[in-house]
Amino acid sequence: MFTVGQLISYFSDKKRLFWLLQSLGWFLMFVLSTVILPPKGGGLVSLILFRTVFGFLMTAFLLRHTLRLARRRFAARPLWLVLVLIVLVALFGLADSYGSFWAYSFIFNLQINDELSRFYVKTSFTLRCAVYAFWVSLYVGINHFIDTTRERLRLVQLETERRESELRLLRAQVNPHFLFNALNTILAVAEEPQRVTETTHALANYLRFSLAQNSELYPLGEELDALENYLRVEKIRFEERLEYTLEADASARCQMVLSALVQPLLENAIKYGQRTSPPPLRLAIRAHRRTDGGLSLVVENSGHWVEPGSADSTGIGLANLRRRLELGYHGRASLTTEVAAGLVRVRVELPMPLTPNTP
Repeated sequence: MFTVGQLISYFSDKKRLFWLLQSLGWFLMFVLSTVILPPKGGGLVSLILFRTVFGFLMTAFLLRHTLRLARRRFAARPLWLVLVLIVLVALFGLADSYGSFWAYSFIFNLQINDELSRFYVKTSFTLRCAVYAFWVSLYVGINHFIDTTRERLRLVQLETERRESELRLLRAQVNPHFLFNALNTILAVAEEPQRVTETTHALANYLRFSLAQNSELYPLGEELDALENYLRVEKIRFEERLEYTLEADASARCQMVLSALVQPLLENAIKYGQRTSPPPLRLAIRAHRRTDGGLSLVVENSGHWVEPGSADSTGIGLANLRRRLELGYHGRASLTTEVAAGLVRVRVELPMPLTPNTP
């Protein structure tokens, strides 16, 4: 038994599909002709068979190639293409109806005498034109459908590649930002060897996690564990001026999410919280699975909201994350900010869990 995918793959081969439909179509044409015009004396059956073979050869080796040339020549001018197709139908109908009958009479040296056979011959031009009109319509229609489908598939593949490239670029903009901040922290405690060692280990653990990522998707818990190393680095730097909590239920930690989802939010919270919050800066990261299967993620900090685009904020971090959410979740995720008295909260709402095969 063929699966749906195997059938689609089989019939996507235009040459294979052509010969299948060509053979099946002319066979049905022969059967219908013999049923509609029952033989009288046996001569009509041989004529129908001869004209069926004649039509098969005409369409397979002459009309087919003529249509290819016409489509290439007049593809940009649909009206001219329609006129050319009408002329081709008339010419091939004429050539078939009279040419096949002449060839049959010459080869077999037979005469058609019965009334039904003579009627079949007299009306053959109209019938053959109808057959060729149907054949041309089917040929052009199927080719147009296949070509359009292939073009759409090509555009989808290009769009997928573009999105993957853009996601890799946006991700690459995040990692150097983190490394820069971490190195500044090490410089700040350079005169204290014990703290330098702790900071270096925490940084190494985070970089090990970052370099090990070979997919755009991974469990949220892996990033949260890695970000605890980042927070340890910042805690060593700021000491009692920084307090943080990280809460996430087990189901939230297991959910597959985009890479570097929490990191830019945490970096912004520390960067702008240090500027606007009275000490100590309080950070909180919370994640939980909603009843609908989606994920709610909140990163909040004490301090005041700094408008993106102002002298104190470029807004690049949040803009990058919004773009990545749009690309990764196809517009089904949201990022919102909430400002209260002395508190800034950024909330990310994600839809049902992504899978590794999600584009």
